[in-house]
Amino acid sequence: MRSESTLGRAVLVSVVIYAALIIVFTLVGMAAAPAEAQVGAARPASAIPVHLGELVGFGFLLGGLSVVFYGRKALPIIIATPLLVALLDLDHLPAYIGLAQPIRPAHSFVFIMVALVCTAIVLRRLDFELILVSSFTGHLGIDQGLFAPFSPLSFDYVQLDPYRIPLLLCSIVSALLAGYLWRRENGRRASQ
Repeated sequence: MRSESTLGRAVLVSVVIYAALIIVFTLVGMAAAPAEAQVGAARPASAIPVHLGELVGFGFLLGGLSVVFYGRKALPIIIATPLLVALLDLDHLPAYIGLAQPIRPAHSFVFIMVALVCTAIVLRRLDFELILVSSFTGHLGIDQGLFAPFSPLSFDYVQLDPYRIPLLLCSIVSALLAGYLWRRENGRRASQ
């Protein structure tokens, strides 16, 4: 069986990969976006705690859904999921310090594909790839407004609102599937 320390290590590695890629995508987006796409602006300070609370709350819900299958030894998952959901907003940092930037440069399908490939190479754990998918789609499902789905390759903006329900459903299914795969793999190892 995978030990709690192995699970904790996987959580730490996935969070570090995810955060580093968000920063890279933000910087690449700032460099690659044409001037007309550099329209990202900071939220009013009064809106940040509410939005962050929504993201973290939904992240805890996703973590709880994964734990249905992971079992009680999955405390790192309950911590990782809300952290991953909220971390995606690191791509707003340049706007908060007054720099022009594209809107949500890491809120991109290109970003999540790169994050999945990097996580697969480093961790080789499908359950953690599904947790990343769950966290990413959960974040997008909570967000409203515009995003560039193929940033930094394209900065054509799309309205998120019509896709919120499918994104939230994808996040819930991914969270449950991550827990199920982990439980199945542990059951297989225990029986050997």
